[in-house]
Amino acid sequence: MTTTRRTFFSAFALAAAAAFALPQLAQAQETRRITHLRGNTEISGRPTRVVAMEFSFVQALDALGVVPVGITDDNQPKRIEQLVGKKLDYSSVGTRLEPNLELVSTLSPDLIIADDLRHSAIYPQLSQLAPTIILNSWEGDYQTIKDSVVTIADALGDKAKGEKVISEHDARIKALISKIPAGEKRRFMLAVANPDSMALHSSSSFTGSVFKAMGLTPAIDSKDAVESGAGLERLVAVNPDVFLVATDSPGTVFEQWKGNAAWQNISAVKNGMVFEVDRNQFSRFRGLKTAELMVKEVLAKVYKVE
Repeated sequence: MTTTRRTFFSAFALAAAAAFALPQLAQAQETRRITHLRGNTEISGRPTRVVAMEFSFVQALDALGVVPVGITDDNQPKRIEQLVGKKLDYSSVGTRLEPNLELVSTLSPDLIIADDLRHSAIYPQLSQLAPTIILNSWEGDYQTIKDSVVTIADALGDKAKGEKVISEHDARIKALISKIPAGEKRRFMLAVANPDSMALHSSSSFTGSVFKAMGLTPAIDSKDAVESGAGLERLVAVNPDVFLVATDSPGTVFEQWKGNAAWQNISAVKNGMVFEVDRNQFSRFRGLKTAELMVKEVLAKVYKVE
């Protein structure tokens, strides 16, 4: 090859590489206005130092291939490992209820993702530390959590990736729920067992809305996600046909009520459809991975399908 031809092809290759890189560079440098529950936040480039202040945000970031530099992990790193199925290299920034803003500041974040219920009051302080978006995790239903994944992806500078993640998740869920027998009419309910009462999750809760996405009927249809402080009399009145009880420690009413005659009158008890489940996975956590695990566990426990 002559020197002239080599020069031509080299110049052509450089020009092609530059043409390919320019759109990516432009995307990395662009400023986006992200709409969230407390207004609009402008974010430039692609954030890499993200602080996640709720469990669902950690799962969303994991699905998008991002490891947060800081997490409000309630000082329980094992929960984060259970949440995403692996160990993450991050710094704890306190609890979800009381995040440590000094620790957040030391991490020099370029994006903070916070929860509407827990963190709206400190939104101004968070916004001084880094661009902050406020989303609904604590009271978010299944669709809200899915929408948040796309919003987070947009904040990270790759909305298309978020949409792809949701599409792939939807396909997995569709394949799983196809295993549920046709004509299922029973009423399903999750309750969290506490020492003196139960918290009953309705159709508006994350778990209840996952039931609805599965084509199942939640036992309580309500705009209020959780009915706290429910006693045995209330549980008997609801009378679920399939009853999932979330526990993480002994000494709850789940053990106490079993010896009560009223307990035996519940449809789920009569028909052997009471199942103990992990409180983290069915109550504390939210996210795509959590939804898929819930569906798989319902299939395994209720329908004996793997």
